[in-house]
Amino acid sequence: FLCGSKHLNMATPVALLAAAVGATAARDGLNGYTGGNMNGKYQVWSGQPSAPWNDDYASKGYEYFDVWAPEIATVYGEVFWTSQGNQPLPKEIVERFKGKTMAIVGYEQDQVMVNPVGQPGVNPDQDVSVPINWAYNHHYMAWMTSDDSEMVEVIAKPGDTMAHGAATKWMAVDKPSAADRATPSIPTNQMFSEGNGGESRKSFHGYPAGYAQLIGSPTEWHITPMQIDTRNRECGATPEHIHNCTQFTPWMEPKQARYGRGIPTGTNYSGILECPCNSRYGGDQEFYPTAGTKQENVHKFSTVISGTCGSNGVASQEDCYAAVVSIGVNATSFVNKTINDAKQPAGCSVVTENSGVATITYNSASDAAACPTETLKIGQTSSMTGVTLALELDETAGTAVMTREKKGVYCTNNHENVLKTFVAGVATNTTAMESALEACENFCLATEACTVCSVNQYSTSPDSEEWVALPSCGNVAKWNGAIAGDISTKSGAGVATVSISGPSTVWFGVGFDASVMSDSPYTLIVNESGVMEQHLGTCGSEAEHCPGNTLAPTVKLVSNTVVNGVRTVVVTRPFAGKTKEYYTFNLAEQSTIPIITAIGTSQVFAIHQAHAGATISLTNKAGIATCVCDAGSQGAICSANFTSCHSFTKDCVPPPAGSLLAQKNPTCNSRQYAGGLSCCGHQRIMLDADQDPGTDLLRYHMKFRFWFQEYKPAVNGSAPSHYDLPRIYQQTEANAGEYDIPPAFALPNLPVVGYPEWPVGKPTPGTKCTGTCPDGPDCECVHEIRYNWTMSNTRLVYAGGHCHAPACKFIELWASLNGTDTLLCRQLPVYGTGDVLNDKYDEAGYLALPPCLWGKDEGLEPGIFLPENTPVWSIKQNFNTHSGHYGEMASWQMRGVNFPEPE
Repeated sequence: FLCGSKHLNMATPVALLAAAVGATAARDGLNGYTGGNMNGKYQVWSGQPSAPWNDDYASKGYEYFDVWAPEIATVYGEVFWTSQGNQPLPKEIVERFKGKTMAIVGYEQDQVMVNPVGQPGVNPDQDVSVPINWAYNHHYMAWMTSDDSEMVEVIAKPGDTMAHGAATKWMAVDKPSAADRATPSIPTNQMFSEGNGGESRKSFHGYPAGYAQLIGSPTEWHITPMQIDTRNRECGATPEHIHNCTQFTPWMEPKQARYGRGIPTGTNYSGILECPCNSRYGGDQEFYPTAGTKQENVHKFSTVISGTCGSNGVASQEDCYAAVVSIGVNATSFVNKTINDAKQPAGCSVVTENSGVATITYNSASDAAACPTETLKIGQTSSMTGVTLALELDETAGTAVMTREKKGVYCTNNHENVLKTFVAGVATNTTAMESALEACENFCLATEACTVCSVNQYSTSPDSEEWVALPSCGNVAKWNGAIAGDISTKSGAGVATVSISGPSTVWFGVGFDASVMSDSPYTLIVNESGVMEQHLGTCGSEAEHCPGNTLAPTVKLVSNTVVNGVRTVVVTRPFAGKTKEYYTFNLAEQSTIPIITAIGTSQVFAIHQAHAGATISLTNKAGIATCVCDAGSQGAICSANFTSCHSFTKDCVPPPAGSLLAQKNPTCNSRQYAGGLSCCGHQRIMLDADQDPGTDLLRYHMKFRFWFQEYKPAVNGSAPSHYDLPRIYQQTEANAGEYDIPPAFALPNLPVVGYPEWPVGKPTPGTKCTGTCPDGPDCECVHEIRYNWTMSNTRLVYAGGHCHAPACKFIELWASLNGTDTLLCRQLPVYGTGDVLNDKYDEAGYLALPPCLWGKDEGLEPGIFLPENTPVWSIKQNFNTHSGHYGEMASWQMRGVNFPEPE
């Protein structure tokens, strides 16, 4: 990264800055703009579109410095999606702010070709902006770090909810020195990812007076961009070709792009920017029946503690043998046999022996016996990291407990098979509600069939609350809430003995019920000092897959021994986790448990040197059969010929809180998946295998301009010069990270991929239409999703939605204030007209998203303080009359404070 250092003069920065940016002269490519911004005039929303607010950074006396990322060089259709490393900030900046605080009041972003090629910053006045329809900015994540923080790489997964689906992810974390700072309240790092896609260059990224992103002693800058090369090489891809094909000219696209409907005449964008799956990876059988890139049914198997599998039995002896070997049954060798014996357990079962041999039996008898019920379950597994986990679960030890969830949730089964109802009476009487909940909990503890107490969110009386005792919860949904304990779950009596072994010279760990760190598991970390309980993935909005928080200890250390370089610790703990951050052993629901393991580089818990997943299946003790059942099927997306397959099921939120599960949106699972982040990957080519992208490279750099002031702390009761703005993040697509917008109607002989059975003539899920549809000239359709959540003690200062270019109509943020539905923010896209000869950022069809701002500046609406548990919801609409879109996004990237507007 380089600095536009000629724009910095520490003696008289304001005067020289104004001269440097040409505040009185129009600049080329900005349609006569004479202000000081790098990218020209911006719009903001504050109670109205185009609020009359001064967006010109330079006119406010702000300083700036420029940085360029290392070169991106791609062929047509190629995805660039990887970290570009840690780079030093300009020396002048580092020295000036050593031991001081920088207030970053805004930033601007561009993507530029430079002269000489590969030497950014040498001639910044010769930078040539790369049109967005040449290189599509899907999204970026950028950070600034300091003397007291650093970037670490962590694990993610396909379809990761908060990491845009990358295989790995970078996060800023504190160094140990952060604890010794003189001003510990000043952040050690900052993240920049607002309006961070195709809308970035013409969307404002700044704040009202008195607010900023604060950072002490900044030293480095880091970016992970996701870019997709969409430039037709017949038009050229160098600065000399910048005026060729100024009207977008499409080139090759895979069959699955645009839902297989072909490239429409006059299109303004390339179908590959939506990451369509294709014959190289993930392509649907509808378009690629012989490519081997999609598996429709991949079965999952699990041991069960007692009873029979019922309708979930393993289908064949071959499946039985394969299943037992794959699910982590503790054995060194397996023996297979097939029987027809009504006295033996039905279907698939396994018997382990102390010798290490396990016998797998497939019983074809139709009326065979149930599996034995035992109170002691055992299991052991090892991963490729050399970490071994052994479990011994004794159901007879300990006592059952009820664990209360936070306010604002309920069980969706609260009207099904209700065991007993406990009425609280008046809904506003907290004491009465607590008494009803306690009575339900006591009943549940005494009743074997009961597993959970739930508030009846749809009580028969609107003026009262009641709790119901249930045999099962179903899904957990959100609402405004009654009290803490809207759901109280019973965890059975039982004590778990956990043994973990690994190399004695470094830390090692096991995370429960997880396939990757982004699953945010309860984890046991082992080193020479003992065992630490950790909840991974609680470090912030964009990455639920980072080191996380250390939990209060609940395990009892039995032993910590080392033999021949292998450390083994043995701990015990109750089945029931102390809170939801702890894993709860529930044998009735999960006896085959996915785990993650890792080993470090020293005894200090930090970045791992190796990691691997594994599975542990709990069985009855040696000599007693354990049944194995089919836990259901899911699909997989693959490279050609069914290689490198990946299966996933995202944590899409059920109704009424979210829309995606109700719409059966294809993004939620790998069986339906048709396009988006999971089919994009660094250096993947978004074309079919028989389409040749050629070798001509598009070479350019990401460029950022940071606007800043010096921070002045509060003195003698006065306000500081700036309040820091922490990031607040939420997704309308609720935990999915993206979603699909299907075309409004299926066509004859062309099903909608992801909805292959959807009937012709019926609007697809989430679609609403007006006019004579589907073929009338006045037919107009929109697709809508919503998400409901709560915010507490928050005053927003900045709010920006994230929406990809094609067909975005609006995204709105609402709140219920004193019982009144109140519009907080409305983002209305401003689409380019194609006048790129006068305005280089006016590419036809590509949008800017004016963010919402609140503050005391002239032209802005004052901020609204949202008290505890304020109901908030987002609504996002896209046009889909004739076209659909893969991998759309609808996240809210916000910043705010936790106090009302100062007087």
